[in-house]
Amino acid sequence: MANKPIETTTIGAFPKPSYVPVRDWFDAARESGGMNTAQTTRDYTVDAEKDKAANEALFIRAAKEVIDIQINVGITIPTDGEVRRENYIHYHCRHLDGFDFDRLEHRVLRDGAYETHLPAIRKKIVHNGTFYGAHDYKAAQTLSSRPIKFTLPGPLTIMDTNADCFYDDRPRLNTDLAETVNREVLALVDAGCQYIQVDEPLFARQVDDALSFGMEGLERCFHGVPKSVTRVVHMCCGYPDHLDDDDYKKADPDSYHRLSAAIDEAAFDQVSIEDAHCCNDLNLLGKLPNKTVIFGAVAIASSRIETVDEVVARLQAALQHVDRDRLVVAPDCGLGLLPPDLAEAKLRVMCDAARLV
Repeated sequence: MANKPIETTTIGAFPKPSYVPVRDWFDAARESGGMNTAQTTRDYTVDAEKDKAANEALFIRAAKEVIDIQINVGITIPTDGEVRRENYIHYHCRHLDGFDFDRLEHRVLRDGAYETHLPAIRKKIVHNGTFYGAHDYKAAQTLSSRPIKFTLPGPLTIMDTNADCFYDDRPRLNTDLAETVNREVLALVDAGCQYIQVDEPLFARQVDDALSFGMEGLERCFHGVPKSVTRVVHMCCGYPDHLDDDDYKKADPDSYHRLSAAIDEAAFDQVSIEDAHCCNDLNLLGKLPNKTVIFGAVAIASSRIETVDEVVARLQAALQHVDRDRLVVAPDCGLGLLPPDLAEAKLRVMCDAARLV
C-alpha cells in the first residue's frame, strides 16, 4: 500500500491583496525597510472600521483569493491568510478591554532586535464579548473545500508586543491574557473549527518565562477544548524587519531543545517549528515523541526560492527522527513579508516536495 501523502499547512499571514482596506506590519516593512508598529496601529482604524458592510465584501474576496491559492498548490490545511488583521497580535487586543491604542508607549523589543511605539495596557484586561474568531472562521470556511485552521496570538507574545503600564506582574498578566484567548478558542470550537493554532514565538526568546509560566498559559488557552479538535502551537524564531535581512537578530534555535521536554508534556497536539532558516539538529524531533511536528520547510524572509530537491532531502532527513504520520510540512512562519507571486512559488515547491516524499 502506498504511503498516505504528508499533510501540508500554512502558519497564518499571507500577503494581502492591494484592495484590502487594512495596512499591516508587512506593508510598513516593504515601504520603509522595517516594521512600524506605531504607523500600522494608527492606520488600522482609518479604513477598516469606517464602512464595515462594504469592507466585509472586500475581506471575503481577499480570503477566497488566498485560500484558493493555497488549495490550488496543494495545501491540505489552509488558513484565511489573516487578511482582516493589521497584525495577528493587536487584532486580538482590539477586542479586549484594558488596551489603549491612542497613547502609544516607546519600547525596545525582541532582545533589542528593533524598537517602536506600542499600545499600552492601562487597566485589567478582560474580553469585551465580541468574538471575532468565530465570525472570521465561519466566513472563511464557507469559501474552502478543506478545513480552515484559525490562528490566535499567545499570552507571552501579546505581553511582549504591548507596553504593560498596569500589572507589573508577568505571571498574572499572562493568566488574564490566556483567559481572553481561551474565550476565543471556545467560541471557535462552538463554530465548528477543527484546527486552532496559538502562536508563541516569544517562547524561543524568553525560555525562562516560557518554562516558568508560559506553558501554563498555553494550556489555559486550550482549556475545555474537546479531543476532536486539533490544538496547535506555533513557535518560530521571529520575523526580520525586511526581506533578505541577514543581520536580523533571531532567537537562538537551541531554545527548541531547552523547551522540548515541556513541549512534549504539554496539553496540545501539534507544535510548529522553523527549520528552513535555522537548520536544526534533527535529534530535536526525537525529543517530541508525543507531538505531531509541523516542520518549517521553506524560509519566509528570503527571496530565494528553494528547489524541490532541497526540500525533499530535508524532509527525508526529518523522517529519520519522526514517524511519517506525525509530520506536517509548512513554511517557517507566516508569508506576509513576501510578494504574492513569491509566496505562491514557495508553497508550490513545498507541496511538490511533500508529495514526492
